[in-house]
Amino acid sequence: MIFLALFGGLMLILSGFYLANSWMEYRTWKWPTFMVIISLAMLVIGIWRLPVWHNNQRSASSSSQSSQQTTRSSLSSFSNQQSMTTNNGQSQNEKEMYILRQLQKGYSKMGDVQFVSSTKTYQIKPTNSESKRALNYLVQNPDQGSQIGWSNLTKSLRQTSSQIEPGLGSGYSISLMKPGSSKTVLYTVKDGKTTYDFTQK
Repeated sequence: MIFLALFGGLMLILSGFYLANSWMEYRTWKWPTFMVIISLAMLVIGIWRLPVWHNNQRSASSSSQSSQQTTRSSLSSFSNQQSMTTNNGQSQNEKEMYILRQLQKGYSKMGDVQFVSSTKTYQIKPTNSESKRALNYLVQNPDQGSQIGWSNLTKSLRQTSSQIEPGLGSGYSISLMKPGSSKTVLYTVKDGKTTYDFTQK
């Protein structure tokens, strides 16, 4: 297409001279103007079809798709793979602290985990920029949970809750907090069962 652009540019220059000459000497302009328009069209098409433009478009499209895919799967990769088995010789407080350390390891890529003893709740507070961005997007668009891996994350939390129950006993919860908030809960699971999911209000 570079040849079309070059040919169109050359024709545009010649057509411009032809139009000027025809108007000054013969007072005619229709056919020269037509030639100018045709050559201009050839030049524009030739430039538009150059590979450099299409490569940039493909690159931008690929980047956009990659970004969308990253956002969609950003919550899918967080799962707890740590052992939740406690020692029967430990005190209840020691068991709680052991589980806390295991949860902190399991969800370290997402954020921090804290234990609130008064409510027997392990709170996951997102600090990872990717998970914060995905969760904040979900807060604004609760119906988009399936697009960013919400079901995978909540499934992981339910499995983790089921794993800690035999060692700690019943009545312990795991809550996922809204990014930047210590009070707003997005999801809570207790003894392996969902007790609150903000997307299902």
